[in-house]
Amino acid sequence: MNIEKQKAFLLHVIYIAFILGLGYIAIKYILPLLMPFVIGLIIAILFRKIIDYIEKKTRIKRSLVSIIILIIFYSILIMIISKIGSKVFTFLKDLFGQLPDLYRYAIEPAIEKTAHNIIEQFPDVRTYVEEFTLNISDTLFTFVKNASTAVITTITGFAGRVPSILIKLIFTIVSSFFFTIDYYKISDFILRQFNEERKEMIVKLKDNGLGTIGKFIKAYAAIISITFLELSIGFWILKIPNPFIFGALIAIIDVMPILGTGAVLIPWSIINLILGNTKLGIGMLILYIVITAVRQTIEPKIVGQQIGLHPIITLVLMYVGAQLIGVLGLLLLPVIATIIKTLNDEGTIHLFK
Repeated sequence: MNIEKQKAFLLHVIYIAFILGLGYIAIKYILPLLMPFVIGLIIAILFRKIIDYIEKKTRIKRSLVSIIILIIFYSILIMIISKIGSKVFTFLKDLFGQLPDLYRYAIEPAIEKTAHNIIEQFPDVRTYVEEFTLNISDTLFTFVKNASTAVITTITGFAGRVPSILIKLIFTIVSSFFFTIDYYKISDFILRQFNEERKEMIVKLKDNGLGTIGKFIKAYAAIISITFLELSIGFWILKIPNPFIFGALIAIIDVMPILGTGAVLIPWSIINLILGNTKLGIGMLILYIVITAVRQTIEPKIVGQQIGLHPIITLVLMYVGAQLIGVLGLLLLPVIATIIKTLNDEGTIHLFK
Protein backbone atom coordinates (compact mmCIF):
# COMPACT_ATOMS: atom_id res chain seq x y z
CA MET A 1 0.00 0.00 0.00
CA ASN A 2 2.82 2.34 0.91
CA ILE A 3 4.55 1.52 -2.36
CA GLU A 4 1.37 2.37 -4.28
CA LYS A 5 1.11 5.70 -2.47
CA GLN A 6 4.76 6.43 -3.20
CA LYS A 7 4.23 5.62 -6.88
CA ALA A 8 1.15 7.85 -7.00
CA PHE A 9 3.06 10.64 -5.29
CA LEU A 10 6.01 10.26 -7.67
CA LEU A 11 3.72 10.31 -10.71
CA HIS A 12 1.98 13.40 -9.32
CA VAL A 13 5.33 15.17 -8.88
CA ILE A 14 6.44 14.18 -12.39
CA TYR A 15 3.14 15.44 -13.81
CA ILE A 16 3.45 18.80 -12.02
CA ALA A 17 7.11 19.12 -13.12
CA PHE A 18 6.08 18.35 -16.71
CA ILE A 19 3.33 20.99 -16.61
CA LEU A 20 5.70 23.54 -15.08
CA GLY A 21 8.28 22.73 -17.76
CA LEU A 22 5.73 23.25 -20.53
CA GLY A 23 4.64 26.49 -18.89
CA TYR A 24 8.23 27.72 -18.71
CA ILE A 25 8.84 26.89 -22.38
CA ALA A 26 5.56 28.58 -23.37
CA ILE A 27 6.32 31.76 -21.40
CA LYS A 28 10.02 31.90 -22.28
CA TYR A 29 9.84 31.13 -26.01
CA ILE A 30 6.28 30.91 -27.36
CA LEU A 31 4.79 33.95 -25.60
CA PRO A 32 7.40 36.42 -26.95
CA LEU A 33 6.90 34.96 -30.42
CA LEU A 34 3.13 35.53 -30.26
CA MET A 35 3.32 38.78 -28.26
CA PRO A 36 1.69 40.99 -30.97
CA PHE A 37 -1.38 38.75 -30.91
CA VAL A 38 -1.40 38.53 -27.11
CA ILE A 39 -1.33 42.33 -26.88
CA GLY A 40 -4.03 42.54 -29.55
CA LEU A 41 -6.24 40.20 -27.51
CA ILE A 42 -5.61 42.17 -24.30
CA ILE A 43 -6.60 45.40 -26.06
CA ALA A 44 -9.80 43.73 -27.31
CA ILE A 45 -10.65 42.59 -23.78
CA LEU A 46 -9.95 46.04 -22.31
CA PHE A 47 -12.26 47.81 -24.77
CA ARG A 48 -14.96 45.12 -24.85
CA LYS A 49 -17.26 46.68 -22.22
CA ILE A 50 -16.91 50.20 -23.66
CA ILE A 51 -17.77 48.95 -27.14
CA ASP A 52 -20.69 46.90 -25.79
CA TYR A 53 -22.06 49.97 -24.00
CA ILE A 54 -21.75 52.27 -27.03
CA GLU A 55 -23.26 49.63 -29.31
CA LYS A 56 -26.23 49.18 -26.96
CA LYS A 57 -26.86 52.91 -26.53
CA THR A 58 -26.36 54.02 -30.15
CA ARG A 59 -27.54 50.89 -32.01
CA ILE A 60 -24.47 51.23 -34.26
CA LYS A 61 -22.91 47.99 -35.53
CA ARG A 62 -20.22 46.60 -33.28
CA SER A 63 -17.66 46.47 -36.09
CA LEU A 64 -18.00 50.20 -36.79
CA VAL A 65 -17.85 51.13 -33.09
CA SER A 66 -14.76 48.94 -32.66
CA ILE A 67 -12.97 50.56 -35.60
CA ILE A 68 -13.73 54.09 -34.37
CA ILE A 69 -12.66 53.36 -30.77
CA LEU A 70 -9.40 51.70 -31.85
CA ILE A 71 -8.54 54.45 -34.33
CA ILE A 72 -8.98 57.06 -31.58
CA PHE A 73 -6.97 54.94 -29.12
CA TYR A 74 -4.04 54.33 -31.48
CA SER A 75 -3.99 57.94 -32.66
CA ILE A 76 -3.66 59.23 -29.11
CA LEU A 77 -1.13 56.52 -28.18
CA ILE A 78 1.10 57.12 -31.22
CA MET A 79 1.00 60.88 -30.67
CA ILE A 80 2.02 60.56 -27.01
CA ILE A 81 4.77 57.98 -27.67
CA SER A 82 6.23 59.90 -30.61
CA LYS A 83 6.41 63.19 -28.72
CA ILE A 84 7.77 61.76 -25.47
CA GLY A 85 10.02 59.22 -27.19
CA SER A 86 11.70 61.73 -29.49
CA LYS A 87 12.40 64.11 -26.61
CA VAL A 88 13.75 61.37 -24.35
CA PHE A 89 16.04 59.92 -27.01
CA THR A 90 17.31 63.35 -28.02
CA PHE A 91 17.93 64.25 -24.39
CA LEU A 92 19.81 61.01 -23.64
CA LYS A 93 21.88 61.18 -26.81
CA ASP A 94 22.87 64.80 -26.15
CA LEU A 95 23.55 64.17 -22.47
CA PHE A 96 25.80 61.14 -22.92
CA GLY A 97 27.37 62.64 -26.01
CA GLN A 98 28.52 65.58 -23.87
CA LEU A 99 29.93 63.41 -21.06
CA PRO A 100 33.54 63.45 -22.36
CA ASP A 101 33.50 67.27 -22.53
CA LEU A 102 31.88 67.42 -19.07
CA TYR A 103 34.72 65.29 -17.74
CA ARG A 104 37.44 67.24 -19.53
CA TYR A 105 36.24 70.75 -18.62
CA ALA A 106 34.51 70.21 -15.26
CA ILE A 107 35.28 66.93 -13.51
CA GLU A 108 39.02 66.72 -14.28
CA PRO A 109 39.75 70.33 -13.19
CA ALA A 110 37.78 69.69 -9.97
CA ILE A 111 39.87 66.58 -9.22
CA GLU A 112 43.10 68.46 -9.88
CA LYS A 113 41.99 71.36 -7.70
CA THR A 114 41.11 69.02 -4.83
CA ALA A 115 44.44 67.21 -5.16
CA HIS A 116 46.32 70.56 -5.21
CA ASN A 117 44.56 71.67 -2.00
CA ILE A 118 45.44 68.40 -0.25
CA ILE A 119 49.11 68.67 -1.32
CA GLU A 120 49.28 72.26 -0.03
CA GLN A 121 47.92 71.15 3.35
CA PHE A 122 49.95 67.92 3.54
CA PRO A 123 53.12 68.18 1.36
CA ASP A 124 54.42 64.80 2.54
CA VAL A 125 51.67 62.91 0.73
CA ARG A 126 52.33 64.57 -2.63
CA THR A 127 53.52 61.37 -4.34
CA TYR A 128 50.54 59.35 -3.12
CA VAL A 129 47.99 62.04 -4.04
CA GLU A 130 49.44 62.48 -7.53
CA GLU A 131 49.41 58.73 -8.13
CA PHE A 132 45.86 58.43 -6.78
CA THR A 133 44.71 61.40 -8.88
CA LEU A 134 46.23 59.90 -12.01
CA ASN A 135 44.57 56.53 -11.37
CA ILE A 136 41.15 57.97 -10.59
CA SER A 137 41.34 60.29 -13.59
CA ASP A 138 42.12 57.40 -15.92
CA THR A 139 39.36 55.27 -14.39
CA LEU A 140 36.75 58.02 -14.58
CA PHE A 141 37.69 59.02 -18.10
CA THR A 142 37.49 55.39 -19.27
CA PHE A 143 34.12 54.98 -17.54
CA VAL A 144 32.69 58.20 -19.00
CA LYS A 145 33.98 57.37 -22.48
CA ASN A 146 32.62 53.80 -22.37
CA ALA A 147 29.28 54.90 -20.92
CA SER A 148 28.89 57.58 -23.55
CA THR A 149 29.79 55.18 -26.36
CA ALA A 150 27.54 52.42 -25.00
CA VAL A 151 24.48 54.65 -24.67
CA ILE A 152 24.91 56.23 -28.10
CA THR A 153 25.46 52.77 -29.61
CA THR A 154 22.32 51.50 -27.89
CA ILE A 155 20.25 54.42 -29.15
CA THR A 156 21.66 53.99 -32.65
CA GLY A 157 21.02 50.24 -32.47
CA PHE A 158 17.45 50.87 -31.41
CA ALA A 159 17.01 53.10 -34.43
CA GLY A 160 18.27 50.21 -36.55
CA ARG A 161 15.60 47.93 -35.06
CA VAL A 162 12.79 50.31 -35.97
CA PRO A 163 11.73 48.26 -39.07
CA SER A 164 11.37 45.12 -36.93
CA ILE A 165 9.46 47.05 -34.27
CA LEU A 166 7.17 48.54 -36.92
CA ILE A 167 6.37 45.05 -38.27
CA LYS A 168 5.44 43.87 -34.77
CA LEU A 169 3.42 47.02 -34.23
CA ILE A 170 1.49 46.51 -37.46
CA PHE A 171 0.63 42.92 -36.53
CA THR A 172 -0.42 44.09 -33.05
CA ILE A 173 -2.73 46.76 -34.46
CA VAL A 174 -4.24 44.51 -37.12
CA SER A 175 -4.80 41.62 -34.68
CA SER A 176 -6.40 43.98 -32.15
CA PHE A 177 -8.93 45.08 -34.80
CA PHE A 178 -9.81 41.47 -35.65
CA PHE A 179 -10.02 40.43 -31.99
CA THR A 180 -12.12 43.47 -31.06
CA ILE A 181 -14.56 43.25 -33.97
CA ASP A 182 -15.10 39.48 -33.69
CA TYR A 183 -14.50 39.12 -29.95
CA TYR A 184 -17.66 37.17 -29.21
CA LYS A 185 -17.38 35.03 -32.33
CA ILE A 186 -13.83 34.03 -31.41
CA SER A 187 -14.58 33.44 -27.72
CA ASP A 188 -17.74 31.42 -28.51
CA PHE A 189 -15.81 29.28 -31.02
CA ILE A 190 -13.10 28.53 -28.43
CA LEU A 191 -15.60 27.72 -25.68
CA ARG A 192 -17.54 25.36 -27.98
CA GLN A 193 -14.49 23.10 -28.11
CA PHE A 194 -14.83 22.26 -24.38
CA ASN A 195 -17.42 20.61 -22.19
CA GLU A 196 -19.42 22.59 -19.61
CA GLU A 197 -17.00 21.91 -16.76
CA ARG A 198 -14.00 23.05 -18.81
CA LYS A 199 -15.92 26.09 -20.09
CA GLU A 200 -16.58 27.23 -16.53
CA MET A 201 -12.91 26.78 -15.64
CA ILE A 202 -11.72 28.76 -18.68
CA VAL A 203 -14.13 31.62 -17.93
CA LYS A 204 -12.96 31.71 -14.30
CA LEU A 205 -9.35 31.61 -15.47
CA LYS A 206 -9.94 34.59 -17.73
CA ASP A 207 -11.82 36.59 -15.07
CA ASN A 208 -9.24 35.85 -12.38
CA GLY A 209 -6.40 36.70 -14.76
CA LEU A 210 -7.87 40.07 -15.66
CA GLY A 211 -8.69 40.79 -12.03
CA THR A 212 -5.15 39.96 -10.94
CA ILE A 213 -3.60 42.14 -13.65
CA GLY A 214 -5.87 45.00 -12.54
CA LYS A 215 -4.70 44.55 -8.93
CA PHE A 216 -1.08 44.57 -10.09
CA ILE A 217 -1.67 47.85 -11.89
CA LYS A 218 -3.20 49.34 -8.70
CA ALA A 219 -0.28 48.07 -6.61
CA TYR A 220 2.41 49.55 -8.85
CA ALA A 221 0.45 52.78 -9.23
CA ALA A 222 0.59 53.08 -5.44
CA ILE A 223 4.34 52.32 -5.43
CA ILE A 224 5.02 54.90 -8.15
CA SER A 225 2.96 57.49 -6.24
CA ILE A 226 4.92 56.90 -3.02
CA THR A 227 8.25 57.10 -4.86
CA PHE A 228 7.09 60.28 -6.63
CA LEU A 229 6.29 61.94 -3.29
CA GLU A 230 9.65 60.90 -1.81
CA LEU A 231 11.57 62.18 -4.82
CA SER A 232 9.63 65.43 -5.07
CA ILE A 233 10.07 66.22 -1.37
CA GLY A 234 13.76 65.26 -1.53
CA PHE A 235 14.38 67.42 -4.62
CA TRP A 236 12.48 70.30 -3.03
CA ILE A 237 14.64 70.08 0.13
CA LEU A 238 17.80 69.90 -2.03
CA LYS A 239 16.53 72.92 -4.03
CA ILE A 240 16.53 71.11 -7.38
CA PRO A 241 14.68 73.08 -10.10
CA ASN A 242 11.31 71.61 -11.16
CA PRO A 243 11.29 69.01 -8.35
CA PHE A 244 7.88 67.57 -9.27
CA ILE A 245 8.77 67.05 -12.95
CA PHE A 246 12.04 65.30 -12.07
CA GLY A 247 10.22 63.36 -9.37
CA ALA A 248 7.62 62.09 -11.85
CA LEU A 249 10.21 61.05 -14.46
CA ILE A 250 12.46 59.19 -12.02
CA ALA A 251 9.46 57.56 -10.28
CA ILE A 252 8.46 56.03 -13.62
CA ILE A 253 12.06 54.87 -14.16
CA ASP A 254 12.08 53.38 -10.66
CA VAL A 255 9.33 50.89 -11.49
CA MET A 256 11.59 49.38 -14.18
CA PRO A 257 13.59 46.54 -12.58
CA ILE A 258 16.65 46.95 -14.83
CA LEU A 259 17.01 50.67 -14.13
CA GLY A 260 15.54 52.00 -10.88
CA THR A 261 16.28 55.32 -9.18
CA GLY A 262 19.94 54.35 -8.85
CA ALA A 263 20.41 54.74 -12.60
CA VAL A 264 19.80 58.48 -12.12
CA LEU A 265 20.54 59.37 -8.50
CA ILE A 266 23.90 57.56 -8.11
CA PRO A 267 25.62 59.17 -11.17
CA TRP A 268 24.05 62.49 -10.16
CA SER A 269 25.49 62.11 -6.65
CA ILE A 270 28.97 61.09 -7.86
CA ILE A 271 29.22 63.97 -10.34
CA ASN A 272 28.24 66.50 -7.67
CA LEU A 273 30.74 65.09 -5.18
CA ILE A 274 33.51 65.29 -7.79
CA LEU A 275 32.56 68.85 -8.72
CA GLY A 276 32.70 69.88 -5.07
CA ASN A 277 28.94 70.11 -4.46
CA THR A 278 29.29 67.92 -1.36
CA LYS A 279 25.94 68.82 0.20
CA LEU A 280 24.01 68.02 -2.97
CA GLY A 281 26.02 64.84 -3.65
CA ILE A 282 25.47 63.45 -0.14
CA GLY A 283 21.83 64.54 -0.26
CA MET A 284 21.28 62.58 -3.49
CA LEU A 285 22.97 59.52 -1.98
CA ILE A 286 20.80 59.68 1.16
CA LEU A 287 17.69 60.14 -0.98
CA TYR A 288 18.61 57.06 -3.02
CA ILE A 289 19.16 54.96 0.14
CA VAL A 290 15.83 56.06 1.64
CA ILE A 291 13.88 55.39 -1.57
CA THR A 292 15.54 51.99 -2.07
CA ALA A 293 14.84 50.96 1.54
CA VAL A 294 11.21 52.05 1.35
CA ARG A 295 10.73 50.40 -2.05
CA GLN A 296 12.19 47.08 -0.91
CA THR A 297 9.97 47.18 2.18
CA ILE A 298 6.64 48.20 0.66
CA GLU A 299 6.75 46.47 -2.74
CA PRO A 300 6.23 42.86 -1.59
CA LYS A 301 3.68 44.00 1.01
CA ILE A 302 1.59 46.19 -1.32
CA VAL A 303 1.71 43.73 -4.20
CA GLY A 304 1.02 40.82 -1.83
CA GLN A 305 -1.99 42.56 -0.28
CA GLN A 306 -3.46 43.38 -3.68
CA ILE A 307 -3.11 39.88 -5.11
CA GLY A 308 -3.74 37.96 -1.87
CA LEU A 309 -0.29 36.38 -1.41
CA HIS A 310 1.98 36.63 1.61
CA PRO A 311 4.74 39.24 1.08
CA ILE A 312 7.53 36.63 1.36
CA ILE A 313 5.82 34.42 -1.23
CA THR A 314 5.40 37.44 -3.51
CA LEU A 315 9.06 38.36 -3.04
CA VAL A 316 10.24 34.82 -3.82
CA LEU A 317 8.03 34.60 -6.92
CA MET A 318 9.19 37.99 -8.20
CA TYR A 319 12.85 37.03 -7.73
CA VAL A 320 12.49 33.58 -9.29
CA GLY A 321 10.42 34.99 -12.18
CA ALA A 322 13.06 37.64 -12.89
CA GLN A 323 15.85 35.04 -12.80
CA LEU A 324 14.06 32.56 -15.07
CA ILE A 325 12.30 34.79 -17.58
CA GLY A 326 13.55 38.34 -17.02
CA VAL A 327 11.44 41.46 -16.53
CA LEU A 328 8.32 39.69 -17.81
CA GLY A 329 8.71 36.96 -15.19
CA LEU A 330 8.95 39.54 -12.42
CA LEU A 331 5.26 40.31 -12.91
CA LEU A 332 4.00 37.16 -14.61
CA LEU A 333 4.93 34.55 -11.99
CA PRO A 334 3.02 36.25 -9.12
CA VAL A 335 0.02 36.69 -11.47
CA ILE A 336 0.03 32.98 -12.34
CA ALA A 337 0.42 32.03 -8.67
CA THR A 338 -2.51 34.29 -7.73
CA ILE A 339 -4.75 32.77 -10.41
CA ILE A 340 -3.87 29.25 -9.22
CA LYS A 341 -4.55 30.23 -5.58
CA THR A 342 -7.92 31.78 -6.48
CA LEU A 343 -9.00 28.76 -8.51
CA ASN A 344 -7.91 26.49 -5.66
CA ASP A 345 -9.82 28.59 -3.08
CA GLU A 346 -12.94 28.46 -5.25
CA GLY A 347 -12.66 24.68 -5.55
CA THR A 348 -12.16 24.70 -9.31
CA ILE A 349 -8.83 22.92 -8.85
CA HIS A 350 -7.40 21.04 -5.85
CA LEU A 351 -3.66 21.49 -5.51
CA PHE A 352 -3.29 22.39 -1.83
CA LYS A 353 -5.39 22.86 1.32
